[in-house]
Amino acid sequence: MCGPFVVTGLRGPGKPGRRSRGVSAAGSGVGHTEGMRGFTGDPRTVGFLAVGGLAVAGTMAGQLGATSAATYAAGGAAGTATSIFLALMLTSAALAGVGTTRLAARWGTLRTFGWAQAGVAVSWLVAGILEALTDSSLVLLFLAAPIFGVFSGVTGVLTPFACRSYIDAGSLTSSVAKRGSVSGIGAIIGSLVGGYLIHATDPGIGILANGLLTIPLVGFVLLVRPRSAAAAPRAVPHAIRAIAREIQSNERLRRLVLLLIAFMLLVVPMTGLIVPILNDLDHAPLPSGAGLMLAGIAAGRLFVPRIVKELLARHSQFSASVRGTVLTALFLIAFGVTALFTFSDADLVIWTLIGIGIGAGRFTTKALMTGAVASAMPRGDEMLGVTALVIVASLSSPVGFLIWGPLIDLLSAPAVVISAGLVMVAVAVLLGRAANRA
Repeated sequence: MCGPFVVTGLRGPGKPGRRSRGVSAAGSGVGHTEGMRGFTGDPRTVGFLAVGGLAVAGTMAGQLGATSAATYAAGGAAGTATSIFLALMLTSAALAGVGTTRLAARWGTLRTFGWAQAGVAVSWLVAGILEALTDSSLVLLFLAAPIFGVFSGVTGVLTPFACRSYIDAGSLTSSVAKRGSVSGIGAIIGSLVGGYLIHATDPGIGILANGLLTIPLVGFVLLVRPRSAAAAPRAVPHAIRAIAREIQSNERLRRLVLLLIAFMLLVVPMTGLIVPILNDLDHAPLPSGAGLMLAGIAAGRLFVPRIVKELLARHSQFSASVRGTVLTALFLIAFGVTALFTFSDADLVIWTLIGIGIGAGRFTTKALMTGAVASAMPRGDEMLGVTALVIVASLSSPVGFLIWGPLIDLLSAPAVVISAGLVMVAVAVLLGRAANRA
């Protein structure tokens, strides 16, 4: 259900340090009266959250399966092979994201989302079966990566709008945050169970599980009427040109893009490369250990609604997202420092606890910024704003993976993680000060 990491964030309505009471047509959720008070009892909301949680569980199992297969097949070049797989997937996601607005304008937002999720299910099912038969083939993974990426690129753009249709029609931020909490439970289960199954059987089982667990979401979206209809976006003939013009003319958006690029280069690769990182640290058993740490990162999602509410009560959306990136980077540094020492059987417990902080920071930033960019765009162009940052994220992330992977193989995982965290803190502080002076 999750596409590329979507980070958005412009100054929302109201002054920094004060809670705004207004909500734009796009629904930033900054001052939404229902905000984070809890989940509605509407069965459509409950159903959407349930099938979405299953899909996220599948995503985590699939990620573990694919990265474990790449690690096993590559031997001593595990970091490099895994980073190439992820880079291929994310680059194709960026290219697919360019045409998503036009597809949604023609077929409808939810219909496009449903069929893209069907593509996710079929592609991962087929790849899982073939992977189990070919015993961790890098060729198969590299061929499958662009196909995975195309469907994840489309769903990455449309997921926030599907959430708003089924969860909270008035607030995009609230919808994404609430869905993130339930998805966190699914991610925990998918990481733990997926890690165990992969260790006991084959990485292809994890890949297969992603396809199977996405099927209920496909059926739900295509068959169940939403609480509120998703407005058809305005078709943009030349999306890249429109996005480039928007970034060029909007200083706050440019600053946000810089923050996003730094985050994708310096922070996001760690979660995707957990398996080769633990492999570099000689941790065994590898899949179940990586699954436990990913479960910790997923558990951080459970704190997102509360953290979002507190940050928006005191800061502008850009300032809040800067704080989110710093928080995540500090936990990365903590992981790298503890990885320099040996704690015997306690090391994985410590890393899992640190992972909770990493997940809380990362997914808080995602929820904050997704709503902010939509509310900053003119009516009808909200999806174009989300598309812009999905594309930026999808183009930046492969570069980050291709930098991290070889460095892990050549140097060491702790050195790479600590260095990335320190640079991220420095970049965030500089951008935050620049925003305050503007």
